[in-house]
Amino acid sequence: MTSLDTIRHRLDTQYVRSEQKLNQLALQATQNGASLDDINAFNTAIRQNSVASYCVNQEIQVKHNLAKAIINEIR
Repeated sequence: MTSLDTIRHRLDTQYVRSEQKLNQLALQATQNGASLDDINAFNTAIRQNSVASYCVNQEIQVKHNLAKAIINEIR
């Protein structure tokens, strides 16, 4: 069974990679001019970054809600 730490690490790694790819594509487009292929690659990178960001946020919400539920049960 996969542990939560492993899942968190994978989510964080994927988010960092998507941010780096997005930044790299933006920098290339500004330095070299943007072709249609560059714009398409940038749009794809934005979507991938959006999905990665959403997943990280969902993991944070789950962690918060779990901690909140535990604290409420202790009371």
